Amino acid sequence: MNSIVSIMGYHGTCSKFKESIENNGLDPDKVKYRENHWLGQGVYFFEDYSQAKWWANDTSGKSYNAGSFPLIYKSNIEAEGNKILNLDDNNEVDKFFSCILRYISEIESDLRGRYPIFTPENFRAVYFDYYKIQNNISVIIYTFPKDSVKYASLRNWKDLKIQRDLARALGIYYGEKQICVSKKECITSSVLVYNGEDEVI
Repeated sequence: MNSIVSIMGYHGTCSKFKESIENNGLDPDKVKYRENHWLGQGVYFFEDYSQAKWWANDTSGKSYNAGSFPLIYKSNIEAEGNKILNLDDNNEVDKFFSCILRYISEIESDLRGRYPIFTPENFRAVYFDYYKIQNNISVIIYTFPKDSVKYASLRNWKDLKIQRDLARALGIYYGEKQICVSKKECITSSVLVYNGEDEVI
């Protein structure tokens, strides 16, 4: 048996989902299905509290969440090491691509049969979900490189364009580590740590 790995993450959301979370916990099966989910279907966590807070504020401000306020849950995530895909590890990245390349024709032919317009970008979640099924993966971790982020220093549009160009030229990016959990049993505990008004950490 593989050793258990414990990870702490922050889930930013809005009060619209509070009742469901209180009744069902943070449940990957309750997440709305999207083909372009960054790391496949699941509940998403940030490693960084401030990034989760930005996300919670941003999503609460959307017109379709009108009247909501931001919430942040601090959760403990546990899984056996062999059930975690850490895409910050080059060896794991290599394993991921080896698997996808082995099955890519099967995956894409199935998708093209169901979707007349297919691009890997629009259906990125399918690749991750396929890998999860083939390799019994419950948790995926990846640090996304961003050339600009909304929670950094405020810049005018001209400076922002220069910054983005510099980021690409210099290979220097903001890091946004996210954790996607696709099995509810991996989320062993969750506590509300921010309710839109008072931080209770």
